[in-house]
Amino acid sequence: MIALPPDEEAHPGLLLDKWHEPWPVEPQLGAFRDKKEYQEAKRKFDEFARLQLNRVTQAANDPALLTRISERFDTALATFEHRKWPRKTSGPLTLHLSRAGSFENAGICLHALYGCAFLPGTGVKGMAHSYARNVAHANEVDIQAVFGKDTTRQEDGAAGGIVFFDAWPVSWPKLIVDIVNSHHGNYYRGDGPPGDWENPVPINFLAVAPGMEFEFRVAARRRSVNSERLLDLAQAWIDGAVAWLGAGAKTNAGYGRFSSDTALPTESSRLVFTCRLTLVSPAFLAGALQGEEDCTLRPATLRGLLRWWWRAMHAGHLASSELLRLERLIWGGAASPTSVGKERDLASVVSLALEPVGEISPVRYRKAEEASRWRLAKPVRAKAVQGLSYITFGMDEKDRSRYYVQSGSQWRLTIVARPAGQLSSQQVLDQARAALWLLANFGGLGSKCRKGFGCIEVDTGLTGLEECKRRAAEARAAVGFQTRQSGFLHYSSGLENMLGPSAIDLPGHDPWNALDQLGDAIQEFAQSYKHRIEKKALGLPRRMREADSELQQLGRHASPVHFHLTRSAFGFQATVVAFPSEKLRSFEKNREFLSEFITELTKNVAQRVETFQAPLPLAAAPPPSSRASGSVLRVGTIIEGVLLEEKTKKGGWKARETSSGLAGAIQNSQTVPPGAKPGDRVKLKIKIANPKDPAFEYIH
Repeated sequence: MIALPPDEEAHPGLLLDKWHEPWPVEPQLGAFRDKKEYQEAKRKFDEFARLQLNRVTQAANDPALLTRISERFDTALATFEHRKWPRKTSGPLTLHLSRAGSFENAGICLHALYGCAFLPGTGVKGMAHSYARNVAHANEVDIQAVFGKDTTRQEDGAAGGIVFFDAWPVSWPKLIVDIVNSHHGNYYRGDGPPGDWENPVPINFLAVAPGMEFEFRVAARRRSVNSERLLDLAQAWIDGAVAWLGAGAKTNAGYGRFSSDTALPTESSRLVFTCRLTLVSPAFLAGALQGEEDCTLRPATLRGLLRWWWRAMHAGHLASSELLRLERLIWGGAASPTSVGKERDLASVVSLALEPVGEISPVRYRKAEEASRWRLAKPVRAKAVQGLSYITFGMDEKDRSRYYVQSGSQWRLTIVARPAGQLSSQQVLDQARAALWLLANFGGLGSKCRKGFGCIEVDTGLTGLEECKRRAAEARAAVGFQTRQSGFLHYSSGLENMLGPSAIDLPGHDPWNALDQLGDAIQEFAQSYKHRIEKKALGLPRRMREADSELQQLGRHASPVHFHLTRSAFGFQATVVAFPSEKLRSFEKNREFLSEFITELTKNVAQRVETFQAPLPLAAAPPPSSRASGSVLRVGTIIEGVLLEEKTKKGGWKARETSSGLAGAIQNSQTVPPGAKPGDRVKLKIKIANPKDPAFEYIH
């Protein structure tokens, strides 16, 4: 038996393809006594895959080797007219997902000898060619001069004037375990409507982490008076391709994008929409490993949420097959297995790019620490838990607690739309913007997003609910679908069935107190229906004494109620919408119960607003534990703060950081606007990260 080196000394490619544990047989539902046993076996199978992929991310690396390779490259190209320039990934990057290997759909492009991720020159040339022809609409003479003509099909075929080399990493690229998680497998296979009762099917794969720098190289095949111009074109087309098309796989979901200041050509038929997303409430974000490093907003996550709200605009008007056809036309997708020979796979005409604004600082969630830090009121009812604990069930488990991203964190979102069939670029972009409006007004990001976590606000004007419905109707008409009541209206989350929106003012001037009071009010209502079958209308699973075979068979159904937090003059406000579903109970009974739930909740919270005793000013509170403080404050991080009445000894402003509760001086107080007053929210940069005496810089 061959003795294998430890993972940290092993070749990444061999760990991926050869040096892993024997692969188990994937569990099949029919081989188990019940669904619970199957789900546990499937969980262990998925965990095995994650662990094996994680071994690859911990494998050996040799930064000095990359330096030597780069030096050899430079020496070889010294006698040629050439260009070399670096570009940094702005999002994750994955290449060759479908390459043959032990892991299905989990391959990545690793160099056979050295083991590092790189971009093959053939791929660099291909995406540059696609950008030149389809986006920049360059003239054919220039395209042939750079890329050449097909020598196998054309008599006058010839090689291009530019040689495209592999793009090598500047430093050893960090690999991460990523995940794609389809929530509606049956629907995408053409088997019924999309529903919140389907079980997600996670698939893990490897990707290069954001922020990795690669060097691109091109050279003139032979010296000529036109060489410099051709090199300029090749470099511009590569920069345009990595900025607007992306390298590798999953590019429409934001993968493979590089930071570049290349503008979209005016000749392009694509339209661009850019905005800034700001977290209003903390978000439990996570990737495959659900740890600190992958606690950030992933473009694939945002894209999935946009598709969910987009379906809500159309679900009440189209049959399931029509909805799938329209969704594939705009968002892309594989052809249905039931339509062999009639359909083909379609690429999405909507692509996303997502970049964090400033540093994202995840914090480990400890419910007891948060309750102490924010001085949450203890529950007064018997057998009641803290309201925050009630709505964050599962986020702070005994063996592992989740991380969250603090309110105030920001991302820059870019949406690019191109024509699709009968839909113009503008109509496609309107569909994506309408879905974003619904998400930013009714939904949220990450786990517990239906309980008020992960709520976002958008910094640019979008549209309203009626405008969303109108844009949806225009798209259906343009494609040729007639608006009518769909056959699965009572099963789907459609705007036509939506209860609300209803606005509820929440007590507290920070999101934690507001969420705690909201959670306690939800808990109080649920306790009034303890163990009663009617409560299943709030989502599954949940414990009930009454037997219900249909309930046991369904197993899972996400909550049909969405709470969205926004800032208000009072402090915070929750917008509530609900989608009754025939799956949870008869449709009318479900609708009646959810209406009662919203009505009683509104009354309950209104009473809390009148009697709520605000906690002491956070500046007077003891600082949070060093573990929490160290993870919250980092020099250079852009954060949100609140101006305090208390001044420094020299009369300057003090501010409280809204997420950690730490207060300190604003060093450049003279730049704070003269009309500012205590309680105003301001944008700050952390200058001193000492939890005992932090300091901030006011940002204009």
